[in-house]
Amino acid sequence: MKLRKVRKDGINEVGCLVVDDNGVPIDRICRYTLISLNGADNTQENNARHVIHVERWATKHDIDLLAEVALHGLNRSEHFISLLRHLEMYAKDTDVVVPINRKTVEAEYFNQRIDACCEYFAYLAERAIKTRKLNDPMIGTIEENVKRLTLRLKARKLSVGNTSTVTGLSTQVQVSLFKGLKDPKYFGWSKGTALRNRLIIRLLYETGIRRGELLSLTIENCHTSKLAHGERPYIHNRQNVKYDDPRKDIPHEKTEERIIPISNDLADLINQYKVIRSTPKAARKQPPYLILSSHAPYPPLSMSSLTSVFDAIKAKIPDIDELGSHRLRHTFFENLDRILHRDSYDDEHKRKIKNNIGGWKPLSRQSENYEKLATYEQCVEAMSSFHSFLENN
Repeated sequence: MKLRKVRKDGINEVGCLVVDDNGVPIDRICRYTLISLNGADNTQENNARHVIHVERWATKHDIDLLAEVALHGLNRSEHFISLLRHLEMYAKDTDVVVPINRKTVEAEYFNQRIDACCEYFAYLAERAIKTRKLNDPMIGTIEENVKRLTLRLKARKLSVGNTSTVTGLSTQVQVSLFKGLKDPKYFGWSKGTALRNRLIIRLLYETGIRRGELLSLTIENCHTSKLAHGERPYIHNRQNVKYDDPRKDIPHEKTEERIIPISNDLADLINQYKVIRSTPKAARKQPPYLILSSHAPYPPLSMSSLTSVFDAIKAKIPDIDELGSHRLRHTFFENLDRILHRDSYDDEHKRKIKNNIGGWKPLSRQSENYEKLATYEQCVEAMSSFHSFLENN
C-alpha cells in the first residue's frame, strides 16, 4: 500500500489516495481517506499513513478489519495486544528480519496512532451499521463493540508532557541575525533575494505568524499603503479561499483569523518588496501571494524553499543551531512578554493580548509554552531582587 496526494474539487483542497503496488486505488480505504479525513494537508497525510499502518497489520494477520471491529470489537486479547505492538513499531517491513532490539515510536506519535485508530474503527462500524435494517438487533451490538474498543485503546495512550522544550532566540543572537540580514553579500544572495528573505524573517519575527500563514499571505491582506489618517499598517491573517494555489504542498492556517498591527519599518519593507516582486512579467501572472520564488516563472514560495532560506542563515551565523518559523514564533512571544512585563501589564491583559495576536481562543494558556526564556529571565530578576533585599537587611 502506498500513499498518493490528489487535488480535490474546489479551491486548494488536497486529498489522500491509498493505492496498491500496481498504483490502483484501494476503494474501501480511499472512501475513508478522501471523504472522512480533513484538516491541513500534513494532518490528512499523517492520518492516512496511520490507516495504512493499521491495514498492513490486518493484511499480515489475514484479518477482515471491518468484520473484526464490528462483530467482535477486537475482544480477543491476542488480536488487541498484537495491534498495540504494531502501533508501537516504525512503519517498516520487518517480515524478513525481525530486530532483536525493536525500536519503538515516540509516545506522542503512538498516541496519534491510537486516535487515528479510534476514528477509523468508528468509520468501519458506521459502514457495517449502514448495511443493516433499522430494526436489526446487531446494530446495538456493533455500537457497543466499537465504544468498548475505543475506551480500551484510549486507556493505552502514553503520558506525554504538554510543555515544549523549544525556546526563542536570545537577545544576543537576535542582534547577530539582523546584522547579517542587512548585508546581501553576507549570505551570497542577490539584492532582490536578500530583500525578500529579510522580509520573511522580519514578518515571522515581528508578528509571530506561522509558516503556513506567511506563505498564504496575499498582497491585498498587507495593508501597508493608502492608509487613512492615524491608521497604523497591519496584516490580515485569514484562510485563503479566494485564490488557487499551484504548490504541491499547500500551506494552511492553523490559527484563528486576526488582524496584526505591524511597525512602519516593516510596512516600508513590504512596500519595497512589492515593487521588486511585481517587476518580472512572469511574476505578475502568478496568484497574488506576497512571497514568491526568486527564479522564473516566480511561483509562490514553497515550504521546502522556505526551509532552504533558514538553512542558509544557520550555515552563516554560528550562534544559531536551530532556526525556523516555529522558533521565530517563540522569539516573538518572548519579546512581547518582555515588553508587557516591563510595562507592568497585569496577567489578564497579557493573556488577552497574546491570545488575540497568536490566534488562540480567548481563555487559552497556550502562550505560556512560547515564553519560557522570558519567564526564566523574569525569575532570575525576581530572585536577584529578593537576594539583594536579604543581603541588605
